[in-house]
Amino acid sequence: MSHQFGWNSSTAGLVQSSFFWGYALSQLPGGWLAKFFGGRKVLEVGVFVWSLATMLVPLVGGFIPGLVLSRILVGIGEGVSPSAATDLIARQVVRI
Repeated sequence: MSHQFGWNSSTAGLVQSSFFWGYALSQLPGGWLAKFFGGRKVLEVGVFVWSLATMLVPLVGGFIPGLVLSRILVGIGEGVSPSAATDLIARQVVRI
């Protein structure tokens, strides 16, 4: 996309790093939410959020703030997934 829209390296770096910020900031809240609501529900919401945000990319591709927000939402959706999956597995092991 950087070649298509003529972004410089700073703009491309901003877009790429926005995923990291969403992912990093959702790790601890994702664990708390998984413990409180259960891993299955948190994982479902996380997959929905990152899928919706991924579908928005073609619509906001040329608009940097929209693309950054979309990438942050993808990071948030994916960031809650490890904690949710761990909670889901732990609840299954306890039942066995």
